[in-house]
Amino acid sequence: MVARLDSARPCEPRRRRQVLFMKFFIYWLISEDYTKTYVGFSDNILRRISEHKKGLVKTTIHFNKFRCFKLETADTIFDARKREKYWKSRAGRKKLQQYFYKITLASSSNG
Repeated sequence: MVARLDSARPCEPRRRRQVLFMKFFIYWLISEDYTKTYVGFSDNILRRISEHKKGLVKTTIHFNKFRCFKLETADTIFDARKREKYWKSRAGRKKLQQYFYKITLASSSNG
């Protein structure tokens, strides 16, 4: 069987199907001593935070205790990855520094 040229579609990479009701959470971890930060995303935030706490994530294994903040949500894994990359970029890190400054001010005035 020969494919007709007029019915050919451009080649596109195959994407995995997304479950429509699934939400992805982009989150930010700050070590308790305020020296390290981590940005990530997950479709199951409770499981992922548990993995961080148990030391199962190589990047955060030395955090000991940390504070977790939800930055935003995304409907697809592609959007979540895009937003995670933004928060890890220079502009995103600068914005996180502003949040960090507000958080440290609030925690120092409360205690």
